[in-house]
Amino acid sequence: MRILDRLAGPHPPAIICVDPRTTPVARHATVHLAPLPGTNVALMNGLLHEIIANGWVDHDYIDAHTVGFDDLRRMVDDYPPERVAEICDVPADDLRHAARLLGSAERLVSTVLQGFYQSHQATAAAVQVNNIHLIRGMLGRPGCGLLQMNGQPTAENTRECGADGDLAGFRNWENDAHVRELADLWNIEKDRLPHENPPTHAMEIFRLAEEGTIRMLWISATNPAVSLPELGRIRAILERDDVFVVAQDMFPNETTALADVVLPAAGWGEKTGTFTNADRTVHLSEKAVDPPGEARADLDIFLDYARRMDFRDRDGKPLPPWTDAESAFDAWRACSAGRPCDYSGMTYELLRTRGGVQWPCTADAPGGTERLYADGRFYSAADYCESYGKDLLTGEPLQPDEYRDLNPAARALVKAAPHLPPPESPSADHPFALITGRTVYHFHTRTKTGRAPELDGAAPEVWVEVNALDAARSGVHDGDLVEIASPRGAIRATVRIAAIRRGVLFVPFHYGYWDADDDTGHHRAANELTITDWDPASKQPIFKMGAASMALVTAK
Repeated sequence: MRILDRLAGPHPPAIICVDPRTTPVARHATVHLAPLPGTNVALMNGLLHEIIANGWVDHDYIDAHTVGFDDLRRMVDDYPPERVAEICDVPADDLRHAARLLGSAERLVSTVLQGFYQSHQATAAAVQVNNIHLIRGMLGRPGCGLLQMNGQPTAENTRECGADGDLAGFRNWENDAHVRELADLWNIEKDRLPHENPPTHAMEIFRLAEEGTIRMLWISATNPAVSLPELGRIRAILERDDVFVVAQDMFPNETTALADVVLPAAGWGEKTGTFTNADRTVHLSEKAVDPPGEARADLDIFLDYARRMDFRDRDGKPLPPWTDAESAFDAWRACSAGRPCDYSGMTYELLRTRGGVQWPCTADAPGGTERLYADGRFYSAADYCESYGKDLLTGEPLQPDEYRDLNPAARALVKAAPHLPPPESPSADHPFALITGRTVYHFHTRTKTGRAPELDGAAPEVWVEVNALDAARSGVHDGDLVEIASPRGAIRATVRIAAIRRGVLFVPFHYGYWDADDDTGHHRAANELTITDWDPASKQPIFKMGAASMALVTAK
């Protein structure tokens, strides 16, 4: 049952919402904390301070299943509510109230979205959410757990299969045995798998293209000419004569307009494959209709490319050996076997019969696994874990021996981090904190939803949300056209007087210029304004922290 539906029932849950905006969830929340952008770590440290200081912890669970609690306790000693209130600009009493709810809850479910993991100190902040569950023993029990809400419906299974730059099956690129295992599965030499250096993240890929080190970009089902920060720079990279750009998408968009080759891709109802929900439930989506014209399923395009390039394994056989979606899924079952995301017991027939199935699904758990960590055991053994971890402040990977010394008993790691000032803060020239985000009517860069008349009609143009007091001080009113500027560019948007904290502007990031009235339409794209910086650990761009100004263009 949906949480918000339960609010109308006889036993409504308590809800804590952290958001600078008064969203529908915030309006229903028991406590709404609206911190200054860029202060999430300080806020989480303040909550942990209160939970620990009041003894709302499960010491038996901590002693049996975790390592690092003493470091966390020492760190959050420096974050009493009054100091956190000053850093975050939230009432200290609200912070205490939220901590009391967290510390006294019999069951606790937490989730974070881009406001945490695409913001300043993203990984450090998300880890502190994990820490609350660990020190309270709120994992592996009914009504308890963590859900990372991904921005795309297939973002979970891209992580499982290694499409985010890591190794398939949550394998560890620093573990030679994992690399060798994957090489043997694919019947290739180990050296053909890049593993000598950390995975190259998207922003680094574009930097390397900018300097001429990378000469080809293959962009599939995404639109970086709208979705990445500092769009003027991204356009300049995509337009370079020495960078050959292939764009694979189902509709023309801002990126396909800059590509050297466009490969038309099939939509979700025009191809077969699986996708995974945030709760690990795997679903089979079967082709309903054939794709139009020259459009082809992404898998078919990649397999065709592999055949044309004549990729071979060490026995001279075609690489990869798959021929269609189901044979690729069968290969994935073998690849995932024995790993946390074990699909070895899943088949297309099982998914057709049962509907969704939660991994791990094995011979011992043929119906899937509803709940992880019920026994307090984690996937953290040095020979098994996906990663040895990173320094939360620098992103430097821990060395294998460091990790073994730190966690010899394969427990859950409780990692602490101090709050650091964000890379860009409001100034006299740019007095507002700028955040970006989503609207319910549009998905990602609006490439698809902007072509749906009902969705486009509900939200046809970009807007900026402004606090009423900020609007009055700036001399703007609801419906006015304003210019929002940062040190990187400027856009124009219609003012919406909204329930957003003072000093903060919110702009949805979906709007590009494929359907603009003029030749460029750059004035619509929120990421003209955002900063080229990223979290050192996750490498996620920092979309939720920047500085901006606002000036009236045309009164309503």
